[in-house]
This record gives sequence, C-alpha cells and structure tokens, in this order.
Amino acid sequence: MTLDLRRQALPLAALLWLALMASVLAVRPITPVDETRYLTVAWEMHQTGNLLQLRLNGELYGHKPPLLFWLVNLGWSLLGVNAWWPRLLTGLFGLGALLLLDRLARQLAPGRDDVRATALLVTASALYWMVFTGAVMFDTMLAFFVLLGALGIALAGAGGGLRAWLLVGSAIGLGILTKGPVALLHLLPLALLGPWWLAAAPAAAPRSWRGWYGGVGLAVLVGAAIALAWAVPTALAGGREFGREIFWSQSVDRMVSTDHHLRPIWFYFATAPVLLLPWLFFPAVWRGFAALARAGRTLLTRFALAWIVPVFIGFSLFKGKQIQYLLPEIPAFALLAAGGLAALKDTRGWEVVTVAAVFALLAIALLLAAAQPRLAHLVQPADRPLVWLTAATLAAAAVVVATAPLRDRLATVATVAAAAVAVVVGLYAGVGRAIFEAYDITPVSRHLAQAQREGRPIAHFGKYHGQFQFVGRLERPLHVVGSPQALLQWASKHPDGAVIVYARTPLVHERGTPPELAQKFKGRNVYVWRGADLAGVSDNWYRIEDDDGDGP
Repeated sequence: MTLDLRRQALPLAALLWLALMASVLAVRPITPVDETRYLTVAWEMHQTGNLLQLRLNGELYGHKPPLLFWLVNLGWSLLGVNAWWPRLLTGLFGLGALLLLDRLARQLAPGRDDVRATALLVTASALYWMVFTGAVMFDTMLAFFVLLGALGIALAGAGGGLRAWLLVGSAIGLGILTKGPVALLHLLPLALLGPWWLAAAPAAAPRSWRGWYGGVGLAVLVGAAIALAWAVPTALAGGREFGREIFWSQSVDRMVSTDHHLRPIWFYFATAPVLLLPWLFFPAVWRGFAALARAGRTLLTRFALAWIVPVFIGFSLFKGKQIQYLLPEIPAFALLAAGGLAALKDTRGWEVVTVAAVFALLAIALLLAAAQPRLAHLVQPADRPLVWLTAATLAAAAVVVATAPLRDRLATVATVAAAAVAVVVGLYAGVGRAIFEAYDITPVSRHLAQAQREGRPIAHFGKYHGQFQFVGRLERPLHVVGSPQALLQWASKHPDGAVIVYARTPLVHERGTPPELAQKFKGRNVYVWRGADLAGVSDNWYRIEDDDGDGP
C-alpha cells in the first residue's frame, strides 16, 4: 500500500509526536530548575487546595499565571500525584497545536494538501519544537492558544464575524492565563495587520475596517475579562506588592527592566539555524523563499509574515530573551516554508545531500565534544557507549536522507522530518541518558523527605528555586539562608537540622566531618550536612552558591 502523504500527513505527524513523547516519558527526568520549580508550585497547590493563590516554598508566587497548575492538579485529582501526567499534558497541547495548524493551513491554502502536509511535518520536526515536546513549561501550551487565536483571525478574515472574534478573545484570555500578557504580543500584530494580508485574499470582498478593528477590540476585551477573573481576586487577596507582581512585573518588567536572561539584540537571529534544525540547512527551503518573493502576494505568505515578523522584531528588542519565547511562531515559519517548497518544481539531489552532511557533521562534533575534559562531569567514560549510540543515530539519519528513493518534494520533506525525529529520539536514548544523570536530583530529594519524616528542619544555603519539593514530595517549606553568618546561626539553633550547600569543587569539612549525603549536580556538588556538624566552623569555609537558576 502506498502512503498518500498529501492526505495522511497528519497521522504521520502524530506518529512522530508519539515517538518523541514515548522517549520523553521513558528517559527524560524532571529537569532543574524550571520544570522542578513549576511542579513544586503545582504540588503546593495540591497540598493547600488553594486554586487562587500560587505558592513556591510556602511563599506567594506571582511570576506565572495558574492555568498549567490547574490542569496538572485536575489530572492529579483523577490519576494521583505523578510525574508523567504533567509531561503528557503539555505534550497533548503540542499535538493539539498540530491539529490546529492543519485546520489553519486548510483555511489559508484551500485545496493545497501539499502545503498543509509540509507545514505539519516541518513543525513537528523542527528542533525547537521537538525539545519542548513534553517539557513541563508553558510555551507549548501558549503555542496551542496562539494557533487557536491565529485560526480565529483567519476565520474572521473569511467573514466569520462575531463567532470568530469570540474565538480569538478566548484564545487571548487562555493564553494570558497560560503565560501572562505576552500572549497579546503573539496575536495582536497579526490582527492589526488584517488589511494588509487580506488584500491578498483571492476573493477579497469589500469590508468595513471599522468593523474589523471593532472585532479586534472585542477580542482584547474578552481576553482581558477572562484573565482578570483570576488576576483581580488573586491580587486583592495577596496584597499590594503581590498585585504589582501580577499586573506589572510579570510582563512589563520582563520586557524592559529585567535582570534575567539578558541577551543581545541579535540573539534570536543567531540561534535560529540551530533551533530550526534541520530546515534552515535545507537549500530547497531558501529556494522556496525566493520563489515566494518572485510570485508576489498570496494570502498564505502575507498571513505568515504578518504573524512572524512583528513578533520576531519585538522580542529581539526586549532585554530578556529565552529560546522558547518564540516557540509559538514555529508554525508561521512552517507555513512560509511550505508555501515556498510548494512553489518549486523539484527538489535537487545536492540539497538532500546538504542535509545529510549536517547530520554527519553533528555526529563527528558529538564524538569530539564527548572527549573534552570539560564535559567529564556530564559524560563519564562508562557512558561513552551512549554517546556512540547517538552518533550512530546521526550517521544513520545521514545515510537515509542521502540515499532514500525520493519520489517528490513531499516525500523528501517526510524523509528529512522522520530522520530529524529519529535523531532526537536517539539523543534521548543515548547521550541524553548520560547527561540527564547530572540533573537528576532524586537522591537528595529522597534524603530530605526522610529528614522531614523524622521531624528535622531543613535549611537551604543560597537562593532556592523549589527544586526538591515535588521530587521529594516534601510537605513543609525549606528555610532559606543567604549568608554564612546566618547559616551558622541557624545550624547552632538546629543541631539536628539538615543543611543544603553547593560547591563547584569538592568540599571538605574543615574538621574532616563527612556530609550526610553528597551528589554531583549540574557540574558541581550538592551536600547535605547535619546542623551540629556545621556549628562552630569558620564563616569563610565556603562561599554561597545556588543552583544557577537566574529567573523566576
């Protein structure tokens, strides 16, 4: 039986998603500091039963909205507390985003199953998208709601009227409840540029732009109403400073005056080739972009450009930048790439060889990097077979891409997409298993849980990001101390307590007393000492180190 990729691309994209999710659930641990932080917030919501106010280590937490934590707790109420449901939850939003992209492509390019299929496969196999599949973070959820809003805007452009704008407003509101007001920045430029991209519609009917912008305003009001239904009572209950954190710090401070994640203005431009692997290394994509430029205006092209360009410029101008901030724009890039590839007459052999060469070079680079002494804390000699497994996967992908019998452009795209997903699955099964061991905080977390069961207080030296709470199912907050003097005073008052400290080089107690527990962690060491063992030591014995988390 011959696979009709034009009609069966969605099931194929779903299979690629399933392979990624299976590897995430089987191999990838809950990774500090972001995933552990967010699961701790969900865990403390589960403990307190308070769905209105978020807490981290017992303190009010206003850095993120509540939707992810509500949905995690909904699953826990049905399935029990576990680590797999939150990953599956965010993964399902990624799968849902592919379904929405399928519908959006049908709307923008009716009758062009090749465009729809290519957009799905490019999105599902972009490195950016694959890495965040199943990650316990907000960005895949946000991408789902941004796609929902983009679909609503496209439907409004086709005469969808009030129902379309209510769909956009709902997407904005749920996007804000997912990651804050930043959701507006992903959708509002696309809506405001409606007259420009609708001018390329094949049968553009006369319309009232006053009515169009009235619809945009209605959508914003609906979105604001949904978000404020949570934010206002939460701010009133949390006090003035907490309210400022929700309404101001969560959005404006991150864009203008943040001290976290500072990157140069060219950050996204420089990282795009890696984050969009392998597609920006596929010369046919660039030939397709050139073909689109020669072809003139089309609805698909203008819609995608109105979506991606303002967001790219805006986020590049913000002080704080993280690679995942532009994740919702991956489908816009995929639509552009799909439109360009559909405009080509053929795919040339040397273009496929170029992608194969990229996979082969990555295999060589991985083997060379694993031999570097600086990576010894991540990849031990005993882990070298895992490195070889990933390198072999890369080499096999290179061979498959270079030698597969490619019938047409879409078959080429499907082969490259499948090879890219196989590489990431091989990365998780191989070198990922070795690297993830350095991020697995289960031993320390279980030790702390046992200490709490024994009634012992616990102090954490340096800034604490909640990384032990969920993993150890801790039931009480840790006491955070920020100076050596405060730590020693706490240890003197709590001789039976447990004290957590970090050091980049092996830390030897000045009296030779061994720690209760020592574990390698992210290239350093984390120690747990009994309070009595630290009483009376000199306050310059060690210096404060935390877990390198630089954001909330």
